[in-house]
Amino acid sequence: MSLTQILLKIGRFETGSSGCIFYLGYTKGWNCAMRLTQRLGFISSAGLLLVGIGYAIVVAVGIAQSGLDDPIVDPILGVMEVITLLAAPLIVILMAAIYDYATEDRKPLALIALSFGVIMAGLTSGVHFVTLSWGRQTGFTTLEWPSVLYAVELLAWDVFLGLALLFAAPVFVGPGLYFKARWSLSVTGIMCLIGAVGPMAGDMAIQRIGIVGYGILLPISCLILAFVFRKKNKVYPVEETNAG
Repeated sequence: MSLTQILLKIGRFETGSSGCIFYLGYTKGWNCAMRLTQRLGFISSAGLLLVGIGYAIVVAVGIAQSGLDDPIVDPILGVMEVITLLAAPLIVILMAAIYDYATEDRKPLALIALSFGVIMAGLTSGVHFVTLSWGRQTGFTTLEWPSVLYAVELLAWDVFLGLALLFAAPVFVGPGLYFKARWSLSVTGIMCLIGAVGPMAGDMAIQRIGIVGYGILLPISCLILAFVFRKKNKVYPVEETNAG
């Protein structure tokens, strides 16, 4: 099965006896269009899931090569940083989709989540652009504690991502997938914030709680969000009209 066929399969919605593809949206007699908000939410959450899986694989390869005691070095480190740069805009797109998806009374919370997501993306993008450009030319290629860049990176992923997830969680009201999305985002956000205690207390073992949050629970949360954004009852069929 080709990649295109896989994407078509996971993006299919059932409307009566016919199906529609989320980005094409054409069926016999109907034009089934997935709202732009849902497209962005589905693509960004699915993208973050794939990024998380890819990052875990790359880290595993790096550990296999360098061991647990030594830092991961290039070229594996460079790949890890590129993957992180890919994750940053996906976070912003996901938070923007959650904002538009929110009901009117929940939009202030979603706007706060989006704001924190933008800050997080800006900080981590700055860190990894610096290390990929200036760092490679000056020999500074590793993020080791304590360092200013590492502190900024932890501020992004532990503090601002944690806050973004906590404020995004209440947007999803109701049972089923909404309940799972709400609690997965809440737990992930709390674990990220707990991880921020580590560098401030001088105990980086605590920071590993944050790593579990954004390294393991965040991809799981994004998997749930992908299903939320492709729910059948959020597809709006529009009757097809013939031009001329």
